[in-house]
Amino acid sequence: VHQPMPGAPSVRFPVGRSRWLARLLLFIWLSGVLSLAWAWPQPSWRWALGSAVLLLAGAGAVHFWLRMPRGELSWDGRVWRSTDGLEADGAPVVRLDWQYRMLVQLHGAGHPGAWLWLEAASDPHAWRALRRALYARTERGPRGAEFTHE
Repeated sequence: VHQPMPGAPSVRFPVGRSRWLARLLLFIWLSGVLSLAWAWPQPSWRWALGSAVLLLAGAGAVHFWLRMPRGELSWDGRVWRSTDGLEADGAPVVRLDWQYRMLVQLHGAGHPGAWLWLEAASDPHAWRALRRALYARTERGPRGAEFTHE
């Protein structure tokens, strides 16, 4: 017998480009630049390959950051909606959780595999509700069923 579990409350959360994430990506990239600079006295094909990889990684990071969706992620108690208001295929998947910052992946809704960087600072009052909604289950089986091992 399946009993509906009380769902997480409805929530709307702003999504956009994060300056904090931009600084993190820049820090990582600059760490690579410093590593190459340290190896400069010994230029070789390895140094040239490292430079090319570093340039591509930097371009990829800029592309990722500039293409981040902007708008609002919402949960109405039944369905997740993407930043452009389209219905998502299921709940966003939390890929990284740093308590006050999260990286989630949203499937469907015209954004196959869209990545969203969410920060508590974007809307501190809705942050806890968003976290509850992301981690809530909409249904569960008989008591204890989620802990059974086969």
